[in-house]
Amino acid sequence: MHRVVTIRIPSIIPRNAMSLVRRSLAAIALTAPALMAHANPGLLAEVKTADAAYWKAYNDCDYAALDKLTAENVEFYHDQGGVTNGRAALTDSVRKNICGRRPAVAVTRSAQEKDVQIFLLNRGPDVYGALVTGKHAFAEGPVGSRVAPVGQALYSTLWLRGADKGWTISRVISYDHKPIPNDSQAIELSAAELDRFVGSYSSGMQKSLDVKRDGGNLSVEVEGRAVTLYPKGANTFFMKERQIEVEFNAGPDGKVSGHVVRANGQPVDQGKRL
Repeated sequence: MHRVVTIRIPSIIPRNAMSLVRRSLAAIALTAPALMAHANPGLLAEVKTADAAYWKAYNDCDYAALDKLTAENVEFYHDQGGVTNGRAALTDSVRKNICGRRPAVAVTRSAQEKDVQIFLLNRGPDVYGALVTGKHAFAEGPVGSRVAPVGQALYSTLWLRGADKGWTISRVISYDHKPIPNDSQAIELSAAELDRFVGSYSSGMQKSLDVKRDGGNLSVEVEGRAVTLYPKGANTFFMKERQIEVEFNAGPDGKVSGHVVRANGQPVDQGKRL
């Protein structure tokens, strides 16, 4: 036999306290389905699988797979590139901006498992969507190569669950884009050693580049902005803000004839001394 236990609230509780109790009980009742939805391992696995499939298609430039996982009225918000509306426009943006330099250069995206969080969204007892948030990194290099990321950003992706129980991306926000700092250690070079590199250079990307000595470092002006190059070796310098290195070509006599610029370990420009 089951016993029915009745909880009686003392009549001495003030009316405003009674109202607070009722609201608290109502809040618990409303949040219970959400707690159950968030703990649903099956749906969480579905979202994780769909998210992984989308980014694999992104890295592989598989446009058909991207379209399949993207809602027709998708909205993509980028803190530097603006807003992109619609599936066709978003896939075309990937085709031109991410895949446009293949096969010479491939842009790939990755996210660390520890940074990814998935939150299920429910309507009553039913889950209708999921929010995926995290930090992702971007690398550039030859197709098939394994190179370290050069940039990173935060992202939030809204996935919606359709009537067929399939998942499609509805909204994306990609923000806080910034380069990954260079953790190389600077060494000390004498003023005479630094003065070997001072002069004017010309390259494919910079028709005129003036290298100056700035204390124990070198300084160049790129697009109107002063950039400091810190010595890493006898002929190699690096930027602290980005994965950029400049190696000067020196002959047996020590005279510098030109330079090579590397981004993420890959040559991106070379020049000669004027």
